[in-house]
Amino acid sequence: MDAAIELLAEVGYEQLSLRAVARRIGVSHAAPAHHFIDKAGLFTAIATEGFQMFVEQTNAALAARDDGAAGELEALGRVYLEFAEQHPAHFDLMFRPALLHSRDPEFADASSAAYIALRSHVEALQRDGWHPDADTTALTTATWALVHGLSTLRANGSLEPHHPGISTDQVLSIATILTASPS
Repeated sequence: MDAAIELLAEVGYEQLSLRAVARRIGVSHAAPAHHFIDKAGLFTAIATEGFQMFVEQTNAALAARDDGAAGELEALGRVYLEFAEQHPAHFDLMFRPALLHSRDPEFADASSAAYIALRSHVEALQRDGWHPDADTTALTTATWALVHGLSTLRANGSLEPHHPGISTDQVLSIATILTASPS
């Protein structure tokens, strides 16, 4: 998987092949297929690992906080932004179900764990008065879409023309414009 992640960074998911991965690690062309069946299987394994790493990083960040749901929501946003920057191959594949075996049980469990973590923090915020009457699923999805969109725009360099050298803190301040409690 490490070789595949390196190749993803070099050539992108469109050009990656199991044969290229085999060449990279010096094994027969059939070896990766033995472990992953096909390219989608390899991508599913990478995406699953990505969600597992993301949940671990999220849990570690939240364990270090004791400032309530609002602080934890900021920590989740920060982890999301940093994960997208530090693990671009994982991040890209995690949200491309057409490239994956998205019904794979390990993948489904890992991706659900990430969503459930966010939802639980949105529920805590709602109990504290943040959009208390909003549909929790819709609010969770909107929160996820906001941070995912900003993370993707930043990772792809699309924020750069409008916000040169934008830091994680600056991206989070943009998110706060929409996530702050209404007056």
